[in-house]
Amino acid sequence: MTMKLGFSTLGCPQWDWAEILGTAKDMGIDGIEIRGVANEIDPMKITIFDEEHLEETRRQLSQSGIEIPMIASSVTLGEKPGSEKGELQMQQAKDQIDFAAKNEIPFVRVLLTLNPQPIQADLEAAKARYQELCHYARDKKVRVLIETCGLLSDSVKMAQFIAGADEETRGVLWDIQHPYRHCKETPKQTVANLGKEIRYVHVKDSVVTENGETEYRMMGLGDLPVFDAVRELYRMGYDGYLTLEWLKRWRPELKDPDVIFYHFQTYMETLLAEVENEK
Repeated sequence: MTMKLGFSTLGCPQWDWAEILGTAKDMGIDGIEIRGVANEIDPMKITIFDEEHLEETRRQLSQSGIEIPMIASSVTLGEKPGSEKGELQMQQAKDQIDFAAKNEIPFVRVLLTLNPQPIQADLEAAKARYQELCHYARDKKVRVLIETCGLLSDSVKMAQFIAGADEETRGVLWDIQHPYRHCKETPKQTVANLGKEIRYVHVKDSVVTENGETEYRMMGLGDLPVFDAVRELYRMGYDGYLTLEWLKRWRPELKDPDVIFYHFQTYMETLLAEVENEK
């Protein structure tokens, strides 16, 4: 069993598609998660997916042995019931599910709230919206992943949240930072609560400074339990993605991707080997 490695384009906001793909090929990684390309954050407006360029994009990916596993949308489900914003978010989600289906991208990420802190949100309304999206995706070969973020950083609440949604199209994106930071969960607890519902994983490393701010660091230089998370995934039989989410687009002061991405690859390959060799 081998897990796959990928990076999110969130970490390289100044790169065009040629540099993104070229770096992925040079690294020999498995996938590129789309969260904007250059100045365009909306995946449906990125030129590599328009009618003029789509076939060439598919050819490039096929020849490189690289896939696009996920569209990381910014759709939020925690809006008030009946609100105009809530309806707009649902339409955007459905549009991105259609977009993913057209481009044979298996996952679309949605969120409860944009704020990773467990702030107030209408969980019942969000649950109904999530179930609607999973039903909408049923015949499109797309799985709608809800991220462990906000109130859903709590894996018990997350398990309750996804219950009742279509089993064929539901799933959890486990961002290893949020349950650990905001809910004091160990990876063992998170995996025990969510199990096979975990379909995709965001990896990063960080520390919390004396003033309570999150400071992102290169892999292995923070205090997130990355090794423990990967070990629990391995024991569960997980063979999906471990994708680096480096927040360079939102935090320009972070180190450049040409340093961070290669370090991530080396670090994770070593860590995976250690996990697999454990007795």
